Amino acid sequence: MNWMPITGRMRQEGGNVRFIGEEIDHQGTPVSATGNLISDMEFNGGTISADIKFIAVDASSSCDIIFFYDNVRQQTFQAGISNEQLFGVRSWIGKWQHYGGGGDSKQLEADRSYHIVVGVKGSTVNLSIDGVEVHSAEIPIYLPRSQVGLFCMSKSDIEIQNFKVRNSKPKAFVVMQFSSPYDEVYSEVIRSVCEAEGLDVLRIDEEAGPGLIIADISRAIRESKIVIADISPANPNVFYEVGYAHALNKPTILLAERETKLPFDVSAFRAIFYDNSIAGKRKLEENLSKNVKASLLERRG
Repeated sequence: MNWMPITGRMRQEGGNVRFIGEEIDHQGTPVSATGNLISDMEFNGGTISADIKFIAVDASSSCDIIFFYDNVRQQTFQAGISNEQLFGVRSWIGKWQHYGGGGDSKQLEADRSYHIVVGVKGSTVNLSIDGVEVHSAEIPIYLPRSQVGLFCMSKSDIEIQNFKVRNSKPKAFVVMQFSSPYDEVYSEVIRSVCEAEGLDVLRIDEEAGPGLIIADISRAIRESKIVIADISPANPNVFYEVGYAHALNKPTILLAERETKLPFDVSAFRAIFYDNSIAGKRKLEENLSKNVKASLLERRG
């Protein structure tokens, strides 16, 4: 694994990183040094973990795992531990945007190794410290694959060891009426396209277990990378789920049989129209594959 300090100073020691903390002068005011340390590892959802140790703690001490980095806009999404609030999820693009957190910052200790794990499923971010899940947040943006790294702020050094990235398969959630001929469209076209593009695919009737089904649907949409919806029949449940996906700014691909008259609320959205025939399914497979590829690359929000 290779590292580059976009800002700040660092020293790489084997696979480990040491942020060089110091007090610097900013327009006549002493402030703590900050650093954005970016690795060559890429992330597309899953978990990122690291062991973090502050050599000394001051009022601004902070270390976050950056789970998304936009090198054009210089935007980050990150989660970690600090002396501002003990834990939290936030983003930076010219200013901080916070997605919750908490804890007593006075609990932050020097010379103690904290095991931090950031888990990302779709738009859901979970943060664990020393094996305890301390925070969960929903981010209102779709994040494509990106590099990852560390954000550090301190007047003293910070040691980061065992930085590990574990990518999981992105998920596609399929919304449609559960009946023929849509079942065949799902099994013969949608599932095969998604699997060919490296996606785990789920339709809610395939998920067994107790619980309120609307809660399962909401969770599945939040944790998915993309949503594929066949809106051919005027099914209220399907339109509810499409609306929820749009509210989350989730990439959503709409399918409809050729003669379908789309309701006004969705008629402005681009849809893939298909003929329910052998030739029509081949064409649908081709068009759906192109749209899935584009959706996985597109950054939204």
